[in-house]
Amino acid sequence: MRVLQLSKFYAPIRGGIETVAWELSEGLARAGVRADVLCSNQHRLNTRERYEAGYEVLRAASWGMLLSTSLAPAMARHLRRIASDYELLHVHMPDPMAAMAIWLAKPQCALVVHWHSDVIRQRRALKLYEPLQRWLLQRADAVIATSQPYADASPALQPWREKIEVIPIGISERREQACHLQTEALRQRFGGRRIVFSLGRMTYYKGFDVLIQAALELPDDCVVLIGGDGEMLAHNRALVESLGLADKVHLLGHVNDGELPSHYAACEVFCMSSTVRSEAYGVAMVEAMAMGKPIVATDIVGSGVPWVNRDGHTGYNVPVRQPAALAAALRRLLSDSTLRQRMGEAARHRYQQSFNATQMTHRTLALYQRLLAPASGAPSERLDERLNWIR
Repeated sequence: MRVLQLSKFYAPIRGGIETVAWELSEGLARAGVRADVLCSNQHRLNTRERYEAGYEVLRAASWGMLLSTSLAPAMARHLRRIASDYELLHVHMPDPMAAMAIWLAKPQCALVVHWHSDVIRQRRALKLYEPLQRWLLQRADAVIATSQPYADASPALQPWREKIEVIPIGISERREQACHLQTEALRQRFGGRRIVFSLGRMTYYKGFDVLIQAALELPDDCVVLIGGDGEMLAHNRALVESLGLADKVHLLGHVNDGELPSHYAACEVFCMSSTVRSEAYGVAMVEAMAMGKPIVATDIVGSGVPWVNRDGHTGYNVPVRQPAALAAALRRLLSDSTLRQRMGEAARHRYQQSFNATQMTHRTLALYQRLLAPASGAPSERLDERLNWIR
């Protein structure tokens, strides 16, 4: 079996979609299934790389970004040229350029649409894009939703409910990558104060402004570290200065992948303060759960976030855009080490049971098997062996 994934970008570019695409390509390779990747580059060059696991990543030349979309028309040309080499196409959405490439190339293979989020903010652009989006969903043989709550709430998915397969996002184990010396150095850097950690792209829906305001109501022996860069980094830094929080809130900018496990290990609580359904799942939150950290997140209606973080069990979910409620939940966890330990252990258990990369890969392979099974309905013996291998 050969699979081609279409992703907006790919590792080392970091983001929720990019993380899922990477986990799947790596996991499928371990199971003996080659899953190449076609994505956009971040500059005007076409490049091809072969990864150690044995798959290839083709990055199509991009002319820049417009409305959060990478303008990479070369994707269509590349897809038309290589589509016949693959039995199944797995496209990560939303990505108008990938949808356009499929429409232009008209590949004949099976098509899986991985639905990470609705288009929320760009309402005007959606009016132009919606016919293409509807065509893609109609063309799809299956649609993967990352949680049942999001599938139920998504207006775009309602006509195609019979195609939906819920497969939660899973990530690889990273606890062993946390460096003890690096973790202790991070704690000492901030004076041994208790750390609240948050991570994400500095964009409108992450709600980092709400977390910054909540820091006003946190104790002085606490420090808030927020990792990530993006278009709102300067704005959020200005907010920190205007509120007089330069000693309590630190915007770290980009945090290297190799340093992230130590940041999770150093914190007492992980916070996800997102505000709208553009935050459909919260991969960074799952990373914290894998590290055994309790979560304070927001109760975004129609999002998978409050489903991933079980209120009162793995942490707390508070109303959206309410700094006082966010601060109260953080204070409760910061002040009670027994509660932190109990919820952190529950978070770790939930990760192991529901959100690990092996399970995601296994369920995705099982979906591929159903779509590519012979007309007789008999399962592929070879693929069954692969599924057993990664169980």
